[in-house]
Formats: sequence, structure tokens, C-alpha cells
Amino acid sequence: MKKIIRKLIYNFPIHLKKYIILESNPDLTDNTYSLFKILLKNKVNEKYKLFWFVDDKNMYKNINIKNVYFINAFGEINIFEKIKKLYINIKSKYIIDCNKLVYKKNINQKRLYLSHGAPYKLVADYCNTIGDVNYYLSLSPFFDNIISKLCHVDKDNIIDLGFPRNDDLFSKTKNIRNMFKNKNFDKIIIWLPTYRQRENKISDLSMTNSFELGIPIIYNIENLRVLNNLLNELNILLVLKPHPAQDLSVIKTEKLSNFILLTNQDLKNENINLYEFLGQTDALITDYSSVYYDYLLTNKPIAITTDDFDEYKSTFDFAFDNIFDVIKGEYINNFDELKSFINNVANENDIAKHERENIKKILHKFQDENSSSRVYEFLVKNMWLK
Repeated sequence: MKKIIRKLIYNFPIHLKKYIILESNPDLTDNTYSLFKILLKNKVNEKYKLFWFVDDKNMYKNINIKNVYFINAFGEINIFEKIKKLYINIKSKYIIDCNKLVYKKNINQKRLYLSHGAPYKLVADYCNTIGDVNYYLSLSPFFDNIISKLCHVDKDNIIDLGFPRNDDLFSKTKNIRNMFKNKNFDKIIIWLPTYRQRENKISDLSMTNSFELGIPIIYNIENLRVLNNLLNELNILLVLKPHPAQDLSVIKTEKLSNFILLTNQDLKNENINLYEFLGQTDALITDYSSVYYDYLLTNKPIAITTDDFDEYKSTFDFAFDNIFDVIKGEYINNFDELKSFINNVANENDIAKHERENIKKILHKFQDENSSSRVYEFLVKNMWLK
């Protein structure tokens, strides 16, 4: 009966209002927030009401922008908030989401799914729940067949315009070195491991913690101290930024001079987003994360840790039969190779540069800082924002 009622409501000719729903995870981040800034720049909020669906609207009570509102939409919300959320969800002309998924409630609504990363690993439980989208944003035609098959999206509905958040990789408006007032480092390396143990499970996919410190490659406290000494000698800062879904309780580190942990709250305190931070680092260490694709645009060294590849592959599916045909960089399989990569960064010895440049041309249709503008212009051209 509920399904029948939902279907009737979905196909009923409801009068839609000039409302736009926005969503990201964490709130006010990622592709949606970058596009939001372009919407404001073009004064879309003069004609439309913009509703951010968030975890806690009280976090944003000091934000006062015309026709921008914050709605409690996730987690435990009271009956009045549920009704308000449902009303806005039913009456909005447009939905723009990228992570937690905001479904269309009427056939006449339009939904643009911005994605939170190009396909790297496959989480079927998530991909199968993306739902009805009018357009799905992609980096390039290289990914379109995978997206279409995996997410059940017609290829004609996939738009290859680049991710808005990648524009921030080119931003120089904020100096991230101001965050580290005690020392002027010669180089900053960012380490972005993907999640292995989920904090908030949306699926059963989670690995047993096989690392003593909860971090790949660094197997014990002694390794960590040796690493910190090397970083200190080279005057390099290594910044570990865990995945938002990672269970942080498994990560064990010491307070060290040249190896630090960076959280979303740290970034928020400095009023800088992750991609603004990424763009000003000198190298990236990652593993099975789609941030690899984005960081290619910086033309800076990338290392990929592979020490738990077999275990990871037994838990998660990859988007490609041989992931290393696509993922090019300096591979790190043990602690000595980690030290070697750091020395290479210090000496500006980029041994995988040529391979990265070749794959970047395939993975990115555009290699500039204009993705937000392209998406905005697409919306205008296709009569979304009339």
C-alpha cells in the first residue's frame, strides 16, 4: 500500500516551488559546496530559496545569506522537522546532492547527482541506492560505462564536466602554512588513506584492523618515531587526514613534531576546505581512494600504499580488473619504500611523473579550474535556473 501511495504522489502534477535542495557529507563541503559558491556568485539565491539538508542546523545559525536555509534532515529528528523536510523535498524544483542521497519525490523534479568521487572501489549497497537522477556528474568519458552499469544510469544522463571541488586545488587565497605557526616546513605531504573500518556502517564492508597503529605501512611505534626523525631531518611535515567514514578509535599515534593528524574540525577551525589544503601540499600518499584522480590535476608526486592490497581486494571490489593499469604513482609496499618516497619528495625526484601525466589525459576531460562554472552553465543552458 505504501508503495502505491508513493507512486501516486510521485506521478501527481504537484506545483513545484523555486526551491533548490543541497546536500553533502560532511555538511557544506565537497562538490555541492563548490557549486553552491558559484550559485551565490551568480545570484541564484535572488530567485530561488536554497535549502541545505544538514545533520545539525544549529551549527550554521551564524550564517546569514539571503534565501539560504538549513534543515535538519539526517539522524534523529523530531516529527516537526520530518514534516518540514518532507514538504521541502516534495515542493523543490531541483535537488543537488553528492553523498547521503536526497531522492526525488515527484516526477517533475530534477536531480543532479554530483558524486563524491570517480569510480575506484565499488560499494554495491551504495551504488544500488542512488535512485532516479536526471544527470550524473563525471570526470571524463573514460568512467561513463562503469557509472552507467554500476549505478543504473543511462549514459545520456552522464555529463563529463569535471568536479566543482577540484577548482579549489588551484586556489591560493589561503596559505595553509599559517596553520603551522611554530615551524616553516620546506615541504608538506598529505596522507589520505581510505577507510578500512567504518565508523557508521552503511554496509557490512569493513576490514579487520591488521595494523597496530591503524595506519598502513607504519607497523609500530618505533617505525613512527624513525619516520618522524627522518621528516625532521628533511624539514618535511607529514599530515595524516583520515577518511570521514574511518573508525578513528583504531588509529594510535603519538604527539610528534613532523607527523600530525588533521581532522575535519581542524579544517573548519581554520576556515579552509580539504581541497584548498590539498592544492598547497607538495605530495600525496593514498591507497584505494578516488582522491588519487583529483590530485592528478596538481601535477605533484603521488605515492600509493599497497601493503594490504590482497586483503583489501578480498573485501572490496575494484572498478577495474587491474587497478594498476589506471592508478599510476610511486608504489609503497613497506616501510623502507615509504622513507624512499619521502626522500624523493625532499630531493624533487618525481620518478612516476611521466606515467601520471599520460593517465591524467585519459581520466580528466578537463584539466583546469573551471568545473564549477561548466556545471553552472550546463544548468542554465538546460533551463534549470530560468
